[in-house]
Amino acid sequence: MLKYLLIDDDVDSNPPAEMYTRELEAASGGTLTFEAVKPKDFASLLEAIANSGANGLLMDIAFINAAGADGAPLAFNGIAVAQQIRTLQTIMRTRGGGLEELPIIRFSKKDIVSDYVSKDTTSDDLFDEKMDKDQVLVDATDAVRRLKCIAGDYPGLIAFADDASDEDALTTLLGCGPELFVRLDSRALLGLRRRGVPPHILSRQLIGVLLGRAGPLINEALLALRLGIDRNLSPDWPLVLSSVKSAAYAGAFAEGYPRWWMPLILDWWSERVDQDRTPARLSVEERVALISEKLSLGHLKALPTMTESPGNRFWHFCIKSDRPVDPAFGYPLLPEWGQEVWQDTDYLCEEEAFQNIRHPRLSPSERQRATAARHRKG
Repeated sequence: MLKYLLIDDDVDSNPPAEMYTRELEAASGGTLTFEAVKPKDFASLLEAIANSGANGLLMDIAFINAAGADGAPLAFNGIAVAQQIRTLQTIMRTRGGGLEELPIIRFSKKDIVSDYVSKDTTSDDLFDEKMDKDQVLVDATDAVRRLKCIAGDYPGLIAFADDASDEDALTTLLGCGPELFVRLDSRALLGLRRRGVPPHILSRQLIGVLLGRAGPLINEALLALRLGIDRNLSPDWPLVLSSVKSAAYAGAFAEGYPRWWMPLILDWWSERVDQDRTPARLSVEERVALISEKLSLGHLKALPTMTESPGNRFWHFCIKSDRPVDPAFGYPLLPEWGQEVWQDTDYLCEEEAFQNIRHPRLSPSERQRATAARHRKG
């Protein structure tokens, strides 16, 4: 059984911290246990963490309902605690006597994050992952899946941190064979090759960068889109997933972040569906017809076309509306801060481009193109 310590400002807040722990424990089926701790002073909180035996921390970042022994508001928040924990973990790594390395999950409501973080993302690297409290109360299943794999796989990441430059260790971490490894863009792996860096920096590179954005790895929604399938209206979708299981990501945190290697999906397509034409060259109807024929499936439905996002060779999602986007009709966006060149380009669908002509990431040429297209359509 894995244990998380929830650092929350008030066990009597609305809703109380115990409500989150109950939801998470219930959704885990007994595989996770949680303990809520209210901060009172820095020293006792760090002592509680050190003595908890926890495999990970859930950290609220606002302690507005907590007070010290003198009744005065606390002079620190969850970000400051996370920073001190990382400092003590670094001391432990370099000379011993600090704090054991373990994952820290930012666990706050969106409005609190907006107040305390806003657009200043400098604290992001303190946390292995970020979760929305409100979403846990709606559906705790996804949070539990991620919490289990982060805590469960973290010891392996700690061991890898000392051998990050070793290619055998890196292929093991990614769960891929040497044949796939040599095909990957070497720039996508640079962040994981940094020898001696703390495990939480490596986990942010893995969770936030490699698994977090489409690139060599894609999630289930994008996999379905690139195969042209409306997975919500296709009873045979699980059979398609079974057919592409050899392309599934099997590395660290895989259980919490189901992903597929796009190069291996294209290999599967060439071997099982059509060796002459890639799916990007075909309409979604053609893709689904070929998959249905080659896999002998009778219950797959193609994604519908739509006036808001013209075209039928969908390959991306609109970042504002989540509508499928055909690159020929979509509007590519300039890279945002932190976006890597090997990650997929972001797109706006036509309707969103019309409504957001002055989007800061639309280049002047794309802005002119959208303006002209909007005028043509009246």
